[in-house]
Amino acid sequence: MAYTVTEIERTVFGNLNVRALKITADAGTEAIATGFNRVAFVSAAPKSMASAPWSISINEGVAGTANAGYIGVTGVTSGDDFYVTVFGN
Repeated sequence: MAYTVTEIERTVFGNLNVRALKITADAGTEAIATGFNRVAFVSAAPKSMASAPWSISINEGVAGTANAGYIGVTGVTSGDDFYVTVFGN
């Protein structure tokens, strides 16, 4: 299975493309493709979380390996819902 990733909005902020995502976890970790070649930064907010602390890394997989255009999510529980705004190009 894979995380459920729903795009809420797509826009441009200055010289960066922006995607607002709603993500539902189905496992503790996942590397999520953002559709960008490189992620500049992210902003995340929990919606309904059973776990804490959790983390999101940019341009990395879940093991800390370089993975341009991906965000690595760790420390969540199946069923956790959260929002992520991704800025990149």
